[in-house]
Amino acid sequence: MRKLGRMIFSRYAVCALIIGVEITLFISILFIASEFFAALFSVSAIISLFALVTLINSDVNPEYKVSWAVVILVLPYIGSTFYALFFRRRMTKKEIRTLIEISKKCNTPPSVSENLTALYEKNLLAAGKARALKHDDALADVFTDTSSEYFSSGEALFDSLCKDLRAAKKYIYLEYFIIEEGEMWNTVHSILTEKVKEGVTVKLLYDDIGCMKTLRRGYSKKLSAEGIDCRVFGKVTPKVSTVHNNRDHRKITVIDGTVAYTGGINLADEYINKKVRFGHWKDGGVKVTGGAAWGFARQFLALWAYNSFDVDSAYISPEEYKGGTGDGGYYIPFATGPVPIYDSVGKNAFLNIINQSERYVYITTPYLVIDFDLTEALCCAAERGVDVRIITPAVADKRGVKVMTKSSYPYLIKSGIEIYEYTPGFIHEKLLVSDDDYAVIGSINFDYRSLAHHFEDALWIYGSPTVRAARDGFLETLEKSARIDEKTAKLGVREGLYRIAVKIFAPLL
Repeated sequence: MRKLGRMIFSRYAVCALIIGVEITLFISILFIASEFFAALFSVSAIISLFALVTLINSDVNPEYKVSWAVVILVLPYIGSTFYALFFRRRMTKKEIRTLIEISKKCNTPPSVSENLTALYEKNLLAAGKARALKHDDALADVFTDTSSEYFSSGEALFDSLCKDLRAAKKYIYLEYFIIEEGEMWNTVHSILTEKVKEGVTVKLLYDDIGCMKTLRRGYSKKLSAEGIDCRVFGKVTPKVSTVHNNRDHRKITVIDGTVAYTGGINLADEYINKKVRFGHWKDGGVKVTGGAAWGFARQFLALWAYNSFDVDSAYISPEEYKGGTGDGGYYIPFATGPVPIYDSVGKNAFLNIINQSERYVYITTPYLVIDFDLTEALCCAAERGVDVRIITPAVADKRGVKVMTKSSYPYLIKSGIEIYEYTPGFIHEKLLVSDDDYAVIGSINFDYRSLAHHFEDALWIYGSPTVRAARDGFLETLEKSARIDEKTAKLGVREGLYRIAVKIFAPLL
């Protein structure tokens, strides 16, 4: 009862209730005004027609257009109003100005700017993929003075992370979607407070919705009082707004600008299997040492500044840049974010690797709810003889999303793609590896929310031994996974009906 009471009176529940009331009042006003049906119908028809014409001529994903067209046509005058309010994440003038100023602050060291040219001389196709990531807001530079280490479990990454945190001398930057008190976070928290006492600068950014159920209200103030400069990303206000979709889903730790971590691992006990929720939790990540860590520091500071409109805090002097000993690979830490701000950077990174793959494409993802472009790219790769394998969880963390993931199976399997489910439990790792040449490791899921709505991060790797280590990690996970055949993938009647709704409305979720 106590747990239920906390849930009912939580800030999350209160905000959801207020937003629900706002939507209900809006719809009620429309129905109350139904006595003016003729006038409203005429106005609604004009607005809907205008909305459809605007939608058809917009430069967006066709699936997005179809979903909104259904909403507009099925819900007279309500649908067109929703379209006007929620079709695009409209940035304020202040946000646009802040992004422009942040881009100017985030300088690239002269030595780094020459690496893309060197990659063109080594491999034209690889250089083309790298160039496609050079979106202004992605802060994506090519680093060669970097080495890396792949971790196939949260436990292994956590042990390494703690060692490096204890060795910090100047600063520690942390950015996470979920933080929850327990053995993992308490250990990290203890290290951070000790480092503050030693004079190390510690900055922490966590997402408000991601931590709304796990951290008590005012937790950021508690950390700030301890000397940890803590800020909350995208504080939730009880009003209807598309901005609530744009969460900070990144997982980044940067230490002294020379070491950085990313992957699927948040700071909560299930990620290191100290708390069992959905069977064994399989996760993964990567550590970089050298120049690429500086790239992650720049990513962190850019979103830190964007969240607080504190542009000056985005500056990191090129003079602070410290390279390392390279392992022969090319590295690009890159950021993604809401469409149209970031222009599908993460999706394009995946597409370019899949479309030019020759031997294999291996993917692990907790959710598989992808659009037409990614679906066709995967299917075309399989049909031309590329070994395409995808691992998803056998045990779901969200029942509805599991059905959405499963609904993708039949079409993919029909094209020759091998689908597997991780039988010990839940796989949360976000990994794409191809041809022993390329890997993308980070926080990006293969679903609409990650690819279109969330702020995400990832590391693009070419020609490093870490690519083969990630491949081996995938194959080890494959041995613990069950292959899904056409019979197993077949949907029941209820799942089939759910799939229809998913295909229509998934792009809007």
